[in-house]
Amino acid sequence: MAFVTMLSAKCSPGITTAVAALAMVWPNRLLVVDADPAGGDLLPGWGGQWLVDGRLSSERGVVSFAAATRHLDSVPSEGLAGHVQEIPGHDHVRLLAGVTSRTQEGAMGDDGWRRLASATRDLAREGPDVLIDAGRWTPATPWPLIAEADLVLVGMRPSLRHISAALLLISTLRELIPITRLGALVSATTSSEADRVARAVGIPVGVELPDDPAAARFFSDGAGSHAPRRSALVRTSRKAALRLHRSLTPPTPPATTTVADGVLKAGTA
Repeated sequence: MAFVTMLSAKCSPGITTAVAALAMVWPNRLLVVDADPAGGDLLPGWGGQWLVDGRLSSERGVVSFAAATRHLDSVPSEGLAGHVQEIPGHDHVRLLAGVTSRTQEGAMGDDGWRRLASATRDLAREGPDVLIDAGRWTPATPWPLIAEADLVLVGMRPSLRHISAALLLISTLRELIPITRLGALVSATTSSEADRVARAVGIPVGVELPDDPAAARFFSDGAGSHAPRRSALVRTSRKAALRLHRSLTPPTPPATTTVADGVLKAGTA
């Protein structure tokens, strides 16, 4: 199934917002991984309302996974059980929450990200899709989660500073993965604007999302009690999610119960 990693070279290109919006309307079972080494925003932002009322916990996520698997070299998908959490109201989505402090960032290390990459890749082979927020490009970027991805999307906005920064990141990524696995995630006002950005950085548009600040605040900051389902951001995200899933998922035989079903179900306990 689809394994997509998103990251950016500059602050505020809309990566976390895009991950949350795509997850809400994703057409298949989905594991969302907050792998931003500088501190994940998915749980306190999109999941903030459920964190406050106790339906989500900051104690379960990438850090608890890394601690539980620290004596292993590689980890199958079963190793994720007990660390993933169900997003309330979205039965198809599970969240592996991110780090919450610099101390936890150090506790992950390259080995922790490598074990997580092996477990998520194993999970994706069995049926659920995987969507990863790798945050902003830094020396601590979780490269194993990028190397394993079917598609790596570089987030940017149509400004010179975003494009200049993205060019440096794309140059680095091209040394690690084939250019055919690279795409741009552009938050722009028009499609022509997104196309100009893609031409400037030399990779195709993988996902184009509208600049929709009001709807974006729900996903980035948990603002509002209800998801803006009729917003331009959600409508466009639904089409993008369907296209990504279909383009990255090979034909499969009729569905059967797999270990992955048990992993995602167990993660809700």
